[in-house]
Amino acid sequence: MKNILVAAGTSDNKRNFAVNFIQDYLTQKGIEATVTGKSIYEVEALDPSTDAVVVIGQPKFAIDVPKVDGTPFITKFGMETCCDQLIAAIQ
Repeated sequence: MKNILVAAGTSDNKRNFAVNFIQDYLTQKGIEATVTGKSIYEVEALDPSTDAVVVIGQPKFAIDVPKVDGTPFITKFGMETCCDQLIAAIQ
C-alpha cells in the first residue's frame, strides 16, 4: 500500500477535493493507496512512510520522495494527467 500526501496551501475544500479525486482515481486504476491531506503550512517534515507528495503551493519542507505539481486541482484542468504522473512516480 502506498502513502500519498496532498500538501496544499489552499482552502480545506480544495484540499479535500484533491484528496478525494486522487483516492478515487487510484482506486479505479486498481492501486492500493492511502491519500491524506494536510495544510502545506503545517507540514514541517515528511512522515517516513510517505511514498509521494502532491504539492499545491510552495512547500517549506524538504521533499526526498517523488513530487507532483497539484496545480491542476485548482484550475480543474489536467487532473487526470496529474494523477497519471503520480502513478508513474510511485510504481
